[in-house]
Amino acid sequence: MSEFKPLDPTACGLFLVAAISFPLALDCFLPDKLAGPPAELFILLGFLIGVVALLAYRAESNFGFTVFLLVGAAVFATGFGLGAWGSIGFAILFAMTIGWSLIVKTPKALTLILCTTTLIFLFAGLPGVMDVDLTTALGVVSILNFLFCAYLGFALISEGKVPVF
Repeated sequence: MSEFKPLDPTACGLFLVAAISFPLALDCFLPDKLAGPPAELFILLGFLIGVVALLAYRAESNFGFTVFLLVGAAVFATGFGLGAWGSIGFAILFAMTIGWSLIVKTPKALTLILCTTTLIFLFAGLPGVMDVDLTTALGVVSILNFLFCAYLGFALISEGKVPVF
């Protein structure tokens, strides 16, 4: 009889974050602004990231639960029109999780993901309260977020074949 080993919910959550970061980045870089990722995609992925948070809770991961629930809430609320100040508020909360990540010594890649996530919400919110165009910066940090999330997700499920840094 084979032994079933469930995947760490962190890898799934990272892939879901990557799944929303990629179309966001593409929308920033494509010359013909299509309409961006649809609101329904943000709502669906935000909900699913929230489910990952519950799985992290069941796995007794305080950090994973808190961060994934914040990310899920932010992505979900984005689908409903989070607004500039809401985005900036989440950016502040994500900046606080960077400090927590350093204190509990999570992998450096996870801290980088928290940095890019902070910048995504900051760059999404600032144009609503200041006269700045941060589309290119938002695209750059979104693609970096996608790459870091995809890498760390693959590293976590590779059972040591891909190093976690």
